[in-house]
Amino acid sequence: MANQNGEKYGFTGLFPIATNQSDDLRAFLRTLDDPRAYPRGSPLSHVPIIHMARMFIVDRLAYQGTPAKFDALKSDYLVFMCEFDGESVDPLVQALAGNIPNEVATIWGRCLGFPGIHRRDLLSGYFERCQLKTTLFLADQPEASVSEILMALLCRRRLGEFVRLVQTSPRPPEVLQREFRQMWEGLQNERPSPGDL
Repeated sequence: MANQNGEKYGFTGLFPIATNQSDDLRAFLRTLDDPRAYPRGSPLSHVPIIHMARMFIVDRLAYQGTPAKFDALKSDYLVFMCEFDGESVDPLVQALAGNIPNEVATIWGRCLGFPGIHRRDLLSGYFERCQLKTTLFLADQPEASVSEILMALLCRRRLGEFVRLVQTSPRPPEVLQREFRQMWEGLQNERPSPGDL
């Protein structure tokens, strides 16, 4: 399946925006990186299956000049692209509506045909109707989940800090071994969340 690469799914959707709603939607999208409202960087950091996501509005097509023909859109479109852990659109919709329902209602509520967040089956169908088939979906670690990648990044960070500490303040081998074990054992109980690193 073109949208699938290992355990990851690549979603791209074009959602037609209702008349006179583009400016309000654009203004709301600009607030999604406000650290006061979203200290972890974005509301999408609360959706634990999303690796990356991007949203933007397309309100016109580029005109290449003569001899090209000028193309006009029937409406403005919200483009939503993301990579997440899953095998279909349904886990994405469940996770979005379950973890950030207010943001989902505010964003997609400005789009034509949005069925609301309460009927997840209708919401999944809506996302599927607006989905574009991905023809070349590349994932750098197709079998690794969000939590596995975050844990690997945390281990890398802690090891780098440990090496830096040892280089600036050398220790006897037995102390070095004991401190390394303490660092490693401490990592076993940590589970970083998206936006923490």
